[in-house]
Amino acid sequence: MNLETARSVLQTKSPEIGKLNEVLDDIHQANQHATNMIQRLGLLLKPRGEVGLEEFDLNEVITSAFHILGPEANKRNVTLQRNAVEQPLPVLADRVHLLQVMLILATNAMDAMTGTPLGARRITIETAMSESSQLEVSVIDTGSGVPKEKLGQVFATFYTTKAHGTGLGLSIARTIIETYGGKIWAENLSHGGAAFRFTLPLSQGASSPI
Repeated sequence: MNLETARSVLQTKSPEIGKLNEVLDDIHQANQHATNMIQRLGLLLKPRGEVGLEEFDLNEVITSAFHILGPEANKRNVTLQRNAVEQPLPVLADRVHLLQVMLILATNAMDAMTGTPLGARRITIETAMSESSQLEVSVIDTGSGVPKEKLGQVFATFYTTKAHGTGLGLSIARTIIETYGGKIWAENLSHGGAAFRFTLPLSQGASSPI
């Protein structure tokens, strides 16, 4: 999407250099993200104690995911919205791994809405906290939902409903979340659409839930 935009800018009689620099920055960031993800996928094969962990606010990862997803969401006429608790969500994990989980779930949600009317395509990312020192993140779409008999299979390795899918995305997401002590699941909503949810333990010293 950004490459197409750059080409369009260059084809104008008076190219906007500022706009072109902005697009090139986005391309660079996407390339850097892909490089980081490829390098870190190998960490999932190591015991949890050997994985380099850092404490960070999950809200920062969600913000990054929105920035990366923006161009593709615009291309697909999907509205991105956020419903978050107003407080830090400190976790102990690998930042890029959790960003990849968010991108996998949101991209799958976009794919699930290909048959949804243009004005009704919406993804909502919600965060909540529980009394058991766990945070919960939900990626909710307005698609047709997951076939009831398939809900228990969507995270299985190589399982896919896409014509050209690999069946690895949700399996990788499950591995990442379980590596950091959480759980992940999918459910259909009564008003339509599906929600993919995961939990993670809050890092020690986190404030009490509100």
